[in-house]
Amino acid sequence: MDSRLLIGLPPLLAAASAVAIAAPTGKFAAELAYSRCMRSHGVPSFPDPKQVGGGIQVGSASGIDPRSTLYVSAETACAHLLENGGQPTQTARRLELARMLQVSRCMRAHGVSAFPDPTLSQPSGRAGYSSIMSNDGVWLAIPTTIDERSPAFGKAAAACGLGLS
Repeated sequence: MDSRLLIGLPPLLAAASAVAIAAPTGKFAAELAYSRCMRSHGVPSFPDPKQVGGGIQVGSASGIDPRSTLYVSAETACAHLLENGGQPTQTARRLELARMLQVSRCMRAHGVSAFPDPTLSQPSGRAGYSSIMSNDGVWLAIPTTIDERSPAFGKAAAACGLGLS
């Protein structure tokens, strides 16, 4: 985020701009620092976290292999930046599982009938999935049989609070 001073802007515009560039805080700030660390440790395409729904999503098009030696090494070097070393508490995991189950039910109710339920374990590989995301130890793997670019999926995702891009 840009932290330059807003000199010479009209007060209202400066105030609006200041809100837009405010430094991130809390969990999001920790995830942003983690993303930057991952990139600096050899995973250059590691994405920034999303503010909608939290968590960090790594799509299959990213080319990132979370099981590679380089990724695991970067993850080890950067884990200290996340709350509890990146390990979710049981309470956080339970709350996130309940939230994601609600999102999955909502997606199915909005016409994405094959939308999967979240799991507590990482998929064994990326093959067959268009997106895999994780937050607080809860995994959601969207199969390639679901068209994430379709208008119907987009409407359902917006209605259900699924933060995909």
